[in-house]
Amino acid sequence: MQARRIRPDTRPIDVRRLTAAGLSAVLPGLGQLFNGRRGLAAFFLIPSLILLLLVAMLVTIQSPARLAAWVVSPQVLGTLLLLNFVVLAWRLAAVGQAFLDTRRTGPTGRLGIIGIVIMALVVVVPHLVIYRYGTVLGDTFDRIFTSAVLGAVDDREGASPLTPRAGERINILLVGIDKTSTRTATLTDTMMVASIDPVGHTVSLVSVPRDLIDTPLGNGNIYGPKLNSLFGYADRNPKLFPNGGLRTLQDAIGALLGITISYHAELDFRGFIKMVDAVGGVDIVAPRAFQDPQYDGYGTGGVKGFSITAGPHHLDGAAALAYARSRKALGESDFTRQARQQQILVALRAKVTRGGSLLFQLPQLLEAVGATIRTDVPIDRLPDLAAILDEVGQDAVTSVVIRSPLVKAKSTQFGDSQEPNLTRIRAMAAGMFSAPGTAPVPWPTPTPTKAPKATPSP
Repeated sequence: MQARRIRPDTRPIDVRRLTAAGLSAVLPGLGQLFNGRRGLAAFFLIPSLILLLLVAMLVTIQSPARLAAWVVSPQVLGTLLLLNFVVLAWRLAAVGQAFLDTRRTGPTGRLGIIGIVIMALVVVVPHLVIYRYGTVLGDTFDRIFTSAVLGAVDDREGASPLTPRAGERINILLVGIDKTSTRTATLTDTMMVASIDPVGHTVSLVSVPRDLIDTPLGNGNIYGPKLNSLFGYADRNPKLFPNGGLRTLQDAIGALLGITISYHAELDFRGFIKMVDAVGGVDIVAPRAFQDPQYDGYGTGGVKGFSITAGPHHLDGAAALAYARSRKALGESDFTRQARQQQILVALRAKVTRGGSLLFQLPQLLEAVGATIRTDVPIDRLPDLAAILDEVGQDAVTSVVIRSPLVKAKSTQFGDSQEPNLTRIRAMAAGMFSAPGTAPVPWPTPTPTKAPKATPSP
């Protein structure tokens, strides 16, 4: 009769090996310390602690906004992605050494083999996720901060004064592009100047009417048609406008306001739809119902018209864009539309910053952002800009919409138009874009309320 072979119980050894490996997975060197390997523990632990200390110092001394802006710069991001793999190799080496420590005699059982495989996956996967997000982030910012894509290369003689000097206001033109397959021209549906005061930590926002006519171009000429057509017209006539559509529009609005606009940022509506859809839509509360049967149906597959009831709504990308763009409903106007645009942006920001629910949608969101925004702001200025904006409180943003009496409604060959009063517009701009460190003057200037006279006591 053949004797049955009795397998040794490997569970105690497996548990001890996995415990050491698990400790080193948390922090390289802890598993070696658990195994009594003081020299190896110091070898793995000291560099790990130094790295953790450096990260803690960066997080402590830098604002989150400045730190994030610093991370996305190409040189830093590339270095961090390389460091990510170095840290992964370091952690795997520490885990493997702790598990296979020669002081642990005896065979490794099924529990140990399965456990170490699972533990290796747990260590590797976060680093792969970081690499995935990092590469998407890098590609996104490459697309956003490539001015050549916009045809906005500044080749003008004496163009360097466009770059603001230290302490000067940073003026940026924000443009929303209305470009569809059914249009013969590209229209700038939204035009807004954001001016950042790096000294007083304030932001001034001025919205420019899309129907403005007779706009100065900054070169002594006047553009007679509606301002929202200048971008496309300049692009179609490069001999007349060699600097391209965005730079021409940037110069024209700068001349209109009497300021130098240094940079521009372009928002594409198709990308905006993708961005909202990437976060699963946005939630808003419509203050009132309206119906706009003339809405062009952008992003809705050609279904024209848009309507909404008062109250809470969850909007997908196309509906959010329609809510932000619709302006021809009864009782609605460009002024109410601008309020709705702000509401959508606030809702989008709230969705993006809501906890960790966007972890798995983050690559899609970044790709959508890359398809949505283009700018010629130098990427190396991001940390400083982020730090300034991080210090701007909610009550430090002053907004103005150019309207009557700064402009006058007028029926022209271009349709219903707005004729500018340059003297009044530039007076408003002088107060809004005040000297750095000086609070901007809102428009219309609030009238001081006189205190009631004291009634003498009998």
